[in-house]
Amino acid sequence: MIRTTLDFPHQPGFPGIWRPFGHRGLRVTFRHSRTQAASRLLGGVLLAAALALPAVASELAEDAPAAVKTHGEIEIAVAGTQMRVGTVRVNLYASKEAFLESEDAQAEVAVADEGASVVTFRDLAQGSYAAVAYQDINGNGKLDRGLFGIPLEPLGFSNGVVPVFSAPDFEDAAVAVAEGLTQINITVRNLTSARQAGS
Repeated sequence: MIRTTLDFPHQPGFPGIWRPFGHRGLRVTFRHSRTQAASRLLGGVLLAAALALPAVASELAEDAPAAVKTHGEIEIAVAGTQMRVGTVRVNLYASKEAFLESEDAQAEVAVADEGASVVTFRDLAQGSYAAVAYQDINGNGKLDRGLFGIPLEPLGFSNGVVPVFSAPDFEDAAVAVAEGLTQINITVRNLTSARQAGS
């Protein structure tokens, strides 16, 4: 048992076990079991811990490392260009809404003396992309078009798509870019000549 003693001024009728404490007042002694005292102490500790949990959880969340976002890159080899004339420009699109309207990335390289001209897009989120490459022969920074919007300069699409009467859909030209390096080939061609030849 645990004994607790409190001193009070003299007040008749106060409950407890009374003992004389001179003429000034009384001494009251309460007896408690050790089990009750331990239970109260444990309850106080648990309550304090419960109140502290939200703050601890918040600090842990702030200190936790952010989820790692994996990225990839795509290397595009453009063949079929006229040697040593102009530049090769490649537009990259990440959605059907932007396709042929607003490129998500663009690159320009000199026409290779031999073989294909290579363009690399890095730090890309994984997903589907469509690429359009053309040879800017006159160096005016855009794809020249003729009657009915037909391209006058060599043009090619990813996924080997060859447009005949209209531009392809995004889904037709889309290629999957995963973590690491994805390599594709695009062959540009003069669509006006191809049509005249019946290709």
